[in-house]
Amino acid sequence: MHRYLVFLSCALIWMGLSAQEPALPTDFRQHSLTQFNASLWNATYAYDWNLPNSLSVWSRWQWQTIDGDPSTLFANYTHSLGPKSTASIGFLQHNTGTFLNTGGNANFVYAFPINEDVKLLAGINVFAFQQTVADEQYGTNEGLDQATLESFEGFRVKFSPALRLMVNRFGVGLAFENAFGFNLSDSESATANNFKTITGTLSNDFPLAIFQDWGESFFRPIVYVKSIPYLDTQFGVNGLLSTPKFWVQGGYNSFYGVTGGLGATFAKSFSIGGLVEFGTDAELDAKDPTLELIASYNFGKTEKRVREPEPEDEEKMVTEDQMNEEARRQEEQERERKLALQKERDSIAQAQQLALQLKAQGEKDSIATLQSQKVELRPNEKYEEVENEEGLEPGFYLIANVYGTQKYFDNFMKTLRQKGLEPKSFYRKVNKYNYVYLERYNSMDEARKARDSKFYGKYPEKTWIFRVKRN
Repeated sequence: MHRYLVFLSCALIWMGLSAQEPALPTDFRQHSLTQFNASLWNATYAYDWNLPNSLSVWSRWQWQTIDGDPSTLFANYTHSLGPKSTASIGFLQHNTGTFLNTGGNANFVYAFPINEDVKLLAGINVFAFQQTVADEQYGTNEGLDQATLESFEGFRVKFSPALRLMVNRFGVGLAFENAFGFNLSDSESATANNFKTITGTLSNDFPLAIFQDWGESFFRPIVYVKSIPYLDTQFGVNGLLSTPKFWVQGGYNSFYGVTGGLGATFAKSFSIGGLVEFGTDAELDAKDPTLELIASYNFGKTEKRVREPEPEDEEKMVTEDQMNEEARRQEEQERERKLALQKERDSIAQAQQLALQLKAQGEKDSIATLQSQKVELRPNEKYEEVENEEGLEPGFYLIANVYGTQKYFDNFMKTLRQKGLEPKSFYRKVNKYNYVYLERYNSMDEARKARDSKFYGKYPEKTWIFRVKRN
């Protein structure tokens, strides 16, 4: 422990002797990561912000040109393991101005559903890196003992857990950047700053209907507070406008200043962008702008966030509503009985019969039109098609959820009605699941418009399309 006391004293002396240089925090300077590689900020962001399955590279050059220090490089591959978990692995090189850390990163996130609208995400980042004294181009080491600095070199392992509570699209996050760690090269060393670099975040994703023809688009405001040992607490705001074709972001950090960035996505897979940060504090007047570059390749969006049958998950299962089905059959029988009586009593039975024939012909023509439609699926589009389904009218059904257990089906239908919707359902004997749908459409284009617009702004959750054809 005495080594750390000596190092802390030296660091404070250095900060005083080099007053012409602002004291640079030792954190990863990741406050601008609002979409790609955001798991470096909070481990749980790998679950949705990292856009799995994707490979992303982010680099930051602090107050310098591209060949200067301090700098940070983070390359990360994020992969979805299913509807509840995500994992990633990456490479990290971080120059703090005093030490150069080079190594790897592993991440794991798991989602714990609480109810239909609330879930708790727990994640952890594990960093394993070699720490060496930096080839210093930033600041000055006057007053520091080089031998003391070199005593802190070695191979280190650091654990950074995080939590995030999600209520629909609103999230509250808490991350510990340096919860605890070990110097594997010196069994007697300890980490003096455990549980001191802490970040709290508030965020919400607001869907943007204006860009829904391109796919899912949203505006994400973020407010955060970050404590760093021996330095002032940072606070800031970020805003991200994200569409499948481009993104724009901006923000403010109380230490680093104002940021602005943009990027574009090509062929729905490859994204590239940049960001510039300008110091607003008087201490940073002489500093050049900070530069960031980011590139990402998406290998195809996972379907894990889509609500679909999962027999092992009781919370997504519900059984057939047999009472409603029986009521529908009785209503149909009653209509047929009344029509037969009317034909016997009414002198215009032949005219009515002709009208029924014309109506039947129109339905056949409509069915023929539906049968002739060819559907060209978009990449990673959730879609299912059957040739014939007993009791179902041909068409395109916008599915909100699928259940196999009565209790959860009743709760879900009740929740939708409380939100002002009029949900419907049908039962499939082939898999014994009850499908809850919002509406039936006569064309794939109509169904896509309803899905991409979040049911025209009335249902913000994920939906998918189920088509019924008729032999």
